[in-house]
Amino acid sequence: MSGGARTVAGIDVGNHTTEIVLARVAGGAVHPVGHGQAPTRGRKGSRDSLEGAAALLHRIEVESGTRADELVLSAIRPVDTETAPLAPAASPHAPVRSLRRPDASTPAGTGYAVGHHVPLADLNGAVSAGATIVSVDGDTDFEDAAAAIGDAVARGWDIVGVLAAQDDAVLIRNRIPVDVPVVDEVDLAGLEAGVLVAVEVVAEGRAYRALADPIALCAALELGHEQIREVAEFTRELSDSPAIAVTPRTGPPRPPAVDDDYVEFRVDGEAKAELSAPPTVRYSPAQAHSILRREPPGNVVRIRLRSLPHHEMAVDDAFFTDLSALDNGAWLRRGVADARGTVVALLAADHVEDAAATLGELTDRPARTIATEPEAAAWGARTTPGLPPDSVVCDIGGGTIDLVGDDRIVTAAGAGETITVAVARMLNIPRALAERVKRTPAIRVEGPHVAHEEDGRRLFLDSPAPAEAIGRLCTRGTVGLVPFSNKLAAEEWRSLRLAIKQETVAANIARCMKAFEKPPTALVLAGGGALDDELLRTVGESLRAVPIVVGRANIDGIHGPRFAVASGLVHLSAAGH
Repeated sequence: MSGGARTVAGIDVGNHTTEIVLARVAGGAVHPVGHGQAPTRGRKGSRDSLEGAAALLHRIEVESGTRADELVLSAIRPVDTETAPLAPAASPHAPVRSLRRPDASTPAGTGYAVGHHVPLADLNGAVSAGATIVSVDGDTDFEDAAAAIGDAVARGWDIVGVLAAQDDAVLIRNRIPVDVPVVDEVDLAGLEAGVLVAVEVVAEGRAYRALADPIALCAALELGHEQIREVAEFTRELSDSPAIAVTPRTGPPRPPAVDDDYVEFRVDGEAKAELSAPPTVRYSPAQAHSILRREPPGNVVRIRLRSLPHHEMAVDDAFFTDLSALDNGAWLRRGVADARGTVVALLAADHVEDAAATLGELTDRPARTIATEPEAAAWGARTTPGLPPDSVVCDIGGGTIDLVGDDRIVTAAGAGETITVAVARMLNIPRALAERVKRTPAIRVEGPHVAHEEDGRRLFLDSPAPAEAIGRLCTRGTVGLVPFSNKLAAEEWRSLRLAIKQETVAANIARCMKAFEKPPTALVLAGGGALDDELLRTVGESLRAVPIVVGRANIDGIHGPRFAVASGLVHLSAAGH
């Protein structure tokens, strides 16, 4: 080529898809000549994935009649997205804690009360003034406990509630002379004498829960108004509880045992400049659940989940999606979706070091790594015509979300694969099928010739439906109708699909935006996820409280939102990076 012109291939090996842009570069100008994409083989950064990239490059070169002189890549970071049996729990930052175990099932009595905690053995002492909540440990027989409570009432104790460590609340309640709420299976560890405790047992057939109100709970436990937001987050977990036992938190939660699963965070969320090894704290996965969803990325440093293939690793981010939060009984019939487990996305802290060398070996071409994925995505997305200058670029990949502004870059685990895994788990279908059904509207086939659309319309099929599709929810595949559920109505599936996208990618982008001090004029979505109109909508809904316009990238004015990283790499190469 004359005038120093060269042909550059920008290669983006993603967690789900590999994309390549082939372009001639001369005098700093970029002239695209070919592009293509293919599913990533194996784990991102593995030799299989790079062999797949080499095969895709060869195909594009043959189709375009152009051979690349140089290959440019971004630093490769794999993300693992799996489901794990994790139960959500209230944040360990909450100023209150629940005493009742989540699987407890036999409270007794009704009503609510607040009093100072007195262990059963202390009832033998002088009568204390004011309302009292008595605790019965696991070693005390229910008849002995009931007798002691009865004697204390006769001597003048004002007992307004009982905490039982065992599941014998009904047995105690039937033997005491006062009509008070008795909460079963309470964890008494660390509950000091004299602290305030609020208890409630909900009457059968009633929905009212006084202590699920954050204002009422703050007043009952004498907490300041400055803590009401954290209390409100905590009380969300109480909205369906048949019984409640809550006390102010007097110390940090107990850390996981040596052999337990854990999520390890930096203290205060960031390393101190003067410390080479910043202090960390470990929480159980259940305790860490709300922290990972509410705080911007960058706090978590290490995680161990023995239920996952890569059970322990250093990470730069993690994101949990509790599937039970999607099984909303207000609109979804119970039992039509499997809402057990948590979708876990983990961003490994280590980069794949030899990707460029391996790809150079496979293609017999010079190959080099010239940027991070977020940097390349931003360069590519900023070729969108009409983009406001202060826009934040959001590249939605298979494993990560990258937000790039003028002054910072935020990378978060949990993107397109999180939606796929959640759909596959809740519908009990293969991931390949989940990848398709998550994107497009479905129809329920009512008979050989009639189907029901998600918007309520009925339509006549062009050809008779196969027998296996009748009575089932189907997606339109390349070979015809593909059934995937016999439980969901079309409208239910639409609502569930939108809820999954809202609770996964949209919620993740919303937490990433917390890292930006000033909201930009526009958030421009790039990557394969931006092709999903529903995702564009749910991201917009999640940011309605912030004056941000949400739109799509159009890479180089021709590619739409895809090829942001691959094109950005070519532009970076042309600029001399």
